[in-house]
Amino acid sequence: MKITEEQAATQAVNHAILAAHRLGEPRVLQLSYEQFRALKVCGLPADWNAGLPMTYRGLRLAQAADGACGRVLVWDRAREKQMVQLIRRLPEDPPA
Repeated sequence: MKITEEQAATQAVNHAILAAHRLGEPRVLQLSYEQFRALKVCGLPADWNAGLPMTYRGLRLAQAADGACGRVLVWDRAREKQMVQLIRRLPEDPPA
């Protein structure tokens, strides 16, 4: 089954959030405009909190610098420093 670009971007964001939990406590989701748009289109309504500040799955949203890929900012309590989990596209499933 072929997925749309928006679905692929949403999967990449969700996978990065899960991977970020291995680094520590995810706090901020920095997205490019395209990633944010894809997440708004394909993200589940229950994952969004439209209040201030707007959050997705409990993470505050911030805009990534122009041309930068999205990332999840994580606080590592043990090291007392910020860690970064990049948002990367997942490889597509091979044809069946």
